[in-house]
Amino acid sequence: MVMIFANPLVRAHLLEQGLVYTFRQHHEKTDDGIRLKVGKDWATDKRGGKKIADINITPVTPIDCANMEQVLTKYARESGFYPDKETLSNFYTGGLGRFNYAISEWALAIYTLNPDEPAKGWIYKVEVLKNQIHEQKTEGRTDA
Repeated sequence: MVMIFANPLVRAHLLEQGLVYTFRQHHEKTDDGIRLKVGKDWATDKRGGKKIADINITPVTPIDCANMEQVLTKYARESGFYPDKETLSNFYTGGLGRFNYAISEWALAIYTLNPDEPAKGWIYKVEVLKNQIHEQKTEGRTDA
């Protein structure tokens, strides 16, 4: 089962750092109780898109509205939403720092992708398998 990384920040972090923590709403199991989205798989940027990397997926922790701030804080640095100092100073004037910026942006992305559903799901650790990033043409793409 492919894992889609439509958010350009999250996708870039995965490809540049080889690791990202990501929210997924569903944590399906097969009839025999085996969790899907675990182990070796591949990543793409959109539904029906080409492979951009071979990955290993590990479910980390459940997340919901009650524990969201605590969970996102723990994994914010490797979420793709943690800004460098220049980004923080140019776009965020709240004075609350990188973690609060990352948590706010990550939570906003979760709610934007799941507007009609409560924010309940799982945080997954996704790692690029060694030397398994595939060439990706960016010409003509329109990521949101």
